[in-house]
Amino acid sequence: MSGGAVDACGNCGAPLELTEDGRCHWCRVKQRATHPRVHRSDDDWPRIRLKWSWRVGAIAAVAIGLAAGLGVGIASYVDSHQPGPPTATGTSSPGVIESVPPGSTDLQALRQDFGPWRQLIGASTGSQALLLLESGSVYASQRWTVPANATWWAQDLGGNVTSVQRTDGRAAITDADGVGYTVGINQAFIISSNPDTVLLISPGGTIMSMSLAQATAVRHPLRE
Repeated sequence: MSGGAVDACGNCGAPLELTEDGRCHWCRVKQRATHPRVHRSDDDWPRIRLKWSWRVGAIAAVAIGLAAGLGVGIASYVDSHQPGPPTATGTSSPGVIESVPPGSTDLQALRQDFGPWRQLIGASTGSQALLLLESGSVYASQRWTVPANATWWAQDLGGNVTSVQRTDGRAAITDADGVGYTVGINQAFIISSNPDTVLLISPGGTIMSMSLAQATAVRHPLRE
């Protein structure tokens, strides 16, 4: 006998209990259930719960993503409208030392490396001491000479000396600034406006030159 039933038998009115062939247990009349009970297998509930769990999880994930994106957007907007630190300017700090002209630095190094010096009054010295020509004055090194027969002498093309007049073993020259000096023939000299070049007037009046580095390599100590 089946456990499923409608409320009452339509023929005898008794509580309806159906036999296996669908007849009323009491009157044996075959009946059709007018209000069947719907039985749901318990196995369907986990399936429904899994479907709802998946949907709820997906909705929650989307909501979290939207919230995170909205938070980042709000933070970016707020940061862009908040006053930040002032823009750095190009003013120099008090501890920065202004650069000095390269010529001045090289001239100072020259004075130290080839010094001490003594100022000449009138005509240049008869010795072959290296001369320093500066602002109309002539200074002679008391330690060094650059020999006229050194290998690296070559004709000067730099325009350091604009004119040469030879007289009695001496040469009256004019530098690029128009300042005049008197130097000895074959006597090395340096003009302070270009301390990286050592110059010399040859016996034929040709202006010769070499670099200060070369002159330092070939210089000789002055003989007493």
